[in-house]
Amino acid sequence: MGKQTMDEFLQQVGTMLYRYLRKRGLTHEDAEDIVQDTCYKFLLYKDGIRSDIVMSWLYRVASNRFYDLKRKEKRYSTADVDALPLIVLTNIPEIRVLEKERARDIRETLETLPRFQQELLVLKYELELSYKEISSLLMMNENTLKTHVRRAKEKFIKQFQEVLHNE
Repeated sequence: MGKQTMDEFLQQVGTMLYRYLRKRGLTHEDAEDIVQDTCYKFLLYKDGIRSDIVMSWLYRVASNRFYDLKRKEKRYSTADVDALPLIVLTNIPEIRVLEKERARDIRETLETLPRFQQELLVLKYELELSYKEISSLLMMNENTLKTHVRRAKEKFIKQFQEVLHNE
């Protein structure tokens, strides 16, 4: 962490995790809760976490809490999948409706992919992280990561085209 204070570090990490969770479709409140819980756990266990895997550890804790929440929502069926569209909406009502439907199709297609592939696509294309940053987060070889991202992208495109043809 060098000259960066713990408060600045947690603020920076919290912002990144919050953006990731919102892009995955969580509400503002749920994303904030998970970020707060993740930062709290980090402060509790920071002495036992190797410095070279801190970011990966934080990301993994937040991801696990995300999946726990999604499992709970499935059980009780209270989730609103359209809580955060993947695309920016304009003020024209007709366009807003069409884009909302498209965003729903994108989210539904994304959710048909395995969790790992969902994570890769969100990290790479929604959060626009570099391969190096993602490989560091996931503790994975960069070339292997590129292969996984390419496969996830190809699978997403194939399934999304099927959705478009069925409309």
